[in-house]
Amino acid sequence: MNVVQSSRAERVDKYFNPEPVRPDYTFALVLLIGGVVLAGGAVVAFGVSASAPSGSNGAGGVACLGCLGLLAGIVAAPVGGARLLGAYNAYQRAYALAYPRATDQEMDLWLEEGTYYAVEAGRKRLNRNPGDVTLQHGRNVLVFTGLPNLQNFPWCRLRRSEFDGRVRSSLSKILVVYLSHNQLQTYECVLDMATGATLTDSTKEYHLQHVDGMETSSDRVNVFLPGVPVPVPPGAPPAPVAAPKPSEGLIAHVTGRQLLRLMVNGRVAVELIMGVADAAQVHIESVTRNDTDAMIYTLREYLRAHNGGALPPAVGGGGWGTPPPLPPMAG
Repeated sequence: MNVVQSSRAERVDKYFNPEPVRPDYTFALVLLIGGVVLAGGAVVAFGVSASAPSGSNGAGGVACLGCLGLLAGIVAAPVGGARLLGAYNAYQRAYALAYPRATDQEMDLWLEEGTYYAVEAGRKRLNRNPGDVTLQHGRNVLVFTGLPNLQNFPWCRLRRSEFDGRVRSSLSKILVVYLSHNQLQTYECVLDMATGATLTDSTKEYHLQHVDGMETSSDRVNVFLPGVPVPVPPGAPPAPVAAPKPSEGLIAHVTGRQLLRLMVNGRVAVELIMGVADAAQVHIESVTRNDTDAMIYTLREYLRAHNGGALPPAVGGGGWGTPPPLPPMAG
């Protein structure tokens, strides 16, 4: 067990280190090879000068060139060799700091395992009755993952994958929202991706009559696509579509980050920053929706239906304008 955990911790730690860049050895090789060639040429020049007849006018010039070549070779070859060795050693050190590293898929798998733990831990901590509401992901159990408060965790490391564009962090905040007819319950924890352990966790439980609502904000950019027909859902028969007018079209949303806040009694009770992967950043209005938007939509509709007793008593509400009744006091 210790071997697995230490290996995971090492791989996660190296995941956030920069990948090594293979150095360019061209200049170092030119210096090294050039220095050797110059030194070899100097030896040849000395040999030619020595074999020249005594008193020859060219012998002195050849010897002088040989001296210059030897000096240049003595300087260039060691410098080139040192640069070559230094670049190679630096690359090996950077490679050792970056590998073996976790893959994007492993990081996602470990985060998914952490969310399953969070759902179960929250159920036990909140003492939820299994018969109250069936725990169905995406319906009455909403799981959001995002970044913790970086002011509280300054050692949290971030990395944006060059393959899927998703920002992954060494610490992940998990927010589990449990929906029921009269209460809003949440379980929050900060998951250490290196060990799989939670650093902090907390539970919050509010009566729906105290929940004021929800706030969301994002870096969403809306792009109008003129003249684009509405796509036909898979399996549906193609419907005849008239030629689009110049004013007709679709709206594409581009979202990289979402901020979710739950308001209770006029104050922020729950806050979470969520990154959106490249694959889900672009979606079409009324045609596609990313998972984060879908869960926010579910939560918003749930609050609208239950807050202030909007639902009639037959389906768990307290009637129009009447809050659901509080449980009787003990004693």
